[in-house]
Order: sequence, then structure tokens, then C-alpha cells
Amino acid sequence: MATKRDIELASLFYRSGILTQEQIEKALGHQGRLLTEGTVETLVEILVENGWLAAEAAGTFTEKPLDEVQPIPGYRLEEKIGDGATARVYRAVREADGLTLAVKVLHPEQVLQAKPLRRFMREARLLCKLRHKNLIEAYECKKVNGWVYLTMELVPGDEILDRIDRRGPLDGPAALYVTKQIAEVLSYLYYKNLIHRDIKPGNILIDDAWSAKLIDLGFCMMVGITEETEGTTVGTVGYISPEQARGGSNLDIRSDIYSLGVSLYHMVVGETPFSGETDLEVMGKQIMQALKSDRLKALNISPTVHFIIEKMMAKDREMRFQHPDEIVKEISAYLESVEFEPIPIARPVKPAQDKKTLRPGRKRSSIKPGAPISRRRRRR
Repeated sequence: MATKRDIELASLFYRSGILTQEQIEKALGHQGRLLTEGTVETLVEILVENGWLAAEAAGTFTEKPLDEVQPIPGYRLEEKIGDGATARVYRAVREADGLTLAVKVLHPEQVLQAKPLRRFMREARLLCKLRHKNLIEAYECKKVNGWVYLTMELVPGDEILDRIDRRGPLDGPAALYVTKQIAEVLSYLYYKNLIHRDIKPGNILIDDAWSAKLIDLGFCMMVGITEETEGTTVGTVGYISPEQARGGSNLDIRSDIYSLGVSLYHMVVGETPFSGETDLEVMGKQIMQALKSDRLKALNISPTVHFIIEKMMAKDREMRFQHPDEIVKEISAYLESVEFEPIPIARPVKPAQDKKTLRPGRKRSSIKPGAPISRRRRRR
């Protein structure tokens, strides 16, 4: 009889497209016959024997925590700080120099699939080449003993999305301060002929001093380059531009500007401007429905913040800011006029588990708001 672990792996291999139903049935049937003869073999061992799973990959399907297995030579994994659909992130120490950093390890089933592996490697190689103070820094990407990993700087802080979930919307100047930093990254990417295609609060980290870092270049692409996603919608539906929602391939930096505008709206309002029962409904609103300003007015959002959001989110991209530098200039002038200074985030003394680094799994928290975000709170 197959163990619970074997059943879980069989389901994983089938859902991931690694094995067919026929192969799984044959493997489990063979396992059952061996068991009646008094021989115990795991599903993974049988798959390797039949040539359906590479011997190198077999060791990656372990139930043990990776900080116990220690599979990455030269790095000591200390604790898991994030777990997503495609990869796990660990706090680690580089043994050569004692540097504490983050190691992003691709899930074993993702390594065996061409498209997820290609996307991970493309993002990793791109990150390793790019350098900007507001972009997450990556060091190296390798495949060792079946494991594929990327090492990155360790950024103590939260996703903006987590910050909103826990403490509510940001005030206008603070939200603009974060937006300006991300616009500076977009300007850097623009001159590299790149667009991000997944700008959202969940992809922006902030530390205690409100220094922002853009992460996740999985959907990043060269402008004008045809790729496998052409004709499909790429990105997160609540934030994509109308041209992205249409599945168009003729995208440019103005698509990212729209998404940054949606992110700014989310930061000051606490929710996205468009919602629906399905992704298709939301995409339809991104294409057709104008931004309603009544919500912004009801929250007493300042006219400047209101103007910047509406200009960034114009349905016609010719009406948006045409370059991220225009956003930086507009916001810088406003922040200077109100003498904005970011006040360090006051964190609770107690729960260490609420401290997040590099996109850990998000959990709702009952933490109460701490210190004010800026010195000007009367108008957002």
C-alpha cells in the first residue's frame, strides 16, 4: 500500500505534468506488487528505476526541512522565511565570508518543468546583471545536485501589501515617497529597454526607514522582443494596464506606469480600484471602466495625489506620464513643498513572527498602528 507521502508525490507529479496518469498507475501498481513480496520501495525509487525520474532529482523530493538537509554547498540555511508557489526562501549564511543573505530555492517539481525552470533562470540571470539601490540585488544562480537556487541580498522589512493589511492605508506623502522610489527603478529599467509587467504592492518591500525595493522580475521582458507569452495576459489582474489586459505584445514602460498608479491608489485607499467575481471581470474593468474619483474624495486624498493617480492610470497611454522621470519630478516637487520627512516605522516589541523578509507567506495580523508615517497627516 502506498504511503501518504507517495500519494502526495503522485498527485504532485500528475498535476505538474511530469508524469501521465498511466505512468503513475503503473508505478503504484508495481509498488503494491513488491509490497506483497515483502519488498518496500518508495514511489521515487520506482520512478528512477523505470527512467521516469532522473536519479539526480530523486534526492530533492525529501520531506525533511532544507535547513536540516543543507543541500546547497557553501551556504548554511538557517530558517525558512518565505514559501510560494514556485520556490522557498531561506535566511542563510555564506560560509566563505559569513555574509547573511537570502537563498531562493526552486521547488523540485518546478525544476522538472521546462517553462517554470526557464522563467526562474531568466529572472535570476537578469537580476544578477542589474544594480539599482531600489531593486533587490542578486548574486548567483546555480544548479547543484538537482537543486536550483538563487542567492540574494537579505532585506529586513515588509511587503507594502502586508503593511496595508496590518495597519491600513498609507498617508499620501508616504505613499508618494514609495512611489517615487519605484519610479526611479522603472526609469533604470527603461534605459535597459526592460519592462517589469508585475508592479504591485506585493512586489515592493520597505524597510523601517521606508526605503523601497522592487522584487520579482519573473515577468520582466525586453521591449519589442516577441516571447512565448505573446497573445496572453501576463501580470496580476488587479494591477495590469488596459493594454496588458488585452493580451497585447506591444507594451512599453507606460504599462508599468499604469500598474504603479494602481499600486499608489491601493496604498492610499487600502484596496484596488477595480474588483470582480472573476479575473475576466476585473480585466474587463481595467480596459473599459474609468477610475471613479468619489472614493479618493471621500477619503480626503490631496488634490496632488489624486492628480498623480489619475494621470498614471489614464486608459489611453498617450495621456499618462510618458516616462518614469516625469513621475519622479512631479512627486519630488510635491514632497519638497510639504517638507516631507519619512519617520521610521515603529514596530511592536513582541511578535518576532510578524517580521517579514523577502516575501514570506502573508498572514493577517492584529498588530495596531504604530508611529505616524509622516509629519503631515491631515491630508492624505
